[in-house]
Amino acid sequence: MADIDGKTDKFSAAINHYAEEQRRKIEQDIQEYKEKELQKAEMKVLEECYQLIQSELAQMRAKIAHENAIREIESRRKVLQRRNEITAEVFEKVKQNLKAFTEKEAYPAFLQKTAANFAKTFGRPGVVIRLRAADAKYESLIRDAFGFDCTFMEDNSIEIGGLKASHPEMGIFADETLDTLMTNQYDWFEANSGMAIL
Repeated sequence: MADIDGKTDKFSAAINHYAEEQRRKIEQDIQEYKEKELQKAEMKVLEECYQLIQSELAQMRAKIAHENAIREIESRRKVLQRRNEITAEVFEKVKQNLKAFTEKEAYPAFLQKTAANFAKTFGRPGVVIRLRAADAKYESLIRDAFGFDCTFMEDNSIEIGGLKASHPEMGIFADETLDTLMTNQYDWFEANSGMAIL
């Protein structure tokens, strides 16, 4: 019986030893599984954090780009506004100088030359010459320079000076007013003033 008890104790010890090994193995497997799952969870969290950071960076970049675009547009608007103010100032000075020119001795000669050029363009009587009311005093001078019979009309659209001419039968119209000559310089001024907005 002692032999059976000894065998039973050995069997029991062997089972206990096996059970202990299995328990340790299971605990080790559980620990490895936990570590593996923890690593997966950490990687997932890190990946989500990375994605979140990238998304935030993209939003920040977009916001900065948008703000820069708005600032650039506002700067361009201010530069354009200032350029327009400078252009207006320049052309206002030109306008005042041209008005002063109409009070000088050279102005009647300008009207004579314009009338002579109109005579070459039209080449026959029946021309209607338009001028501002202040230039009505030059009608005889203009008629002599024109060399043909012509009709005069007051034209309130001529603010600075000069002449317009038309021939109803020929369907020709000519404009040599100082107003138009000045207005025609706007494009040239913008192209050559060095104030282009890039």
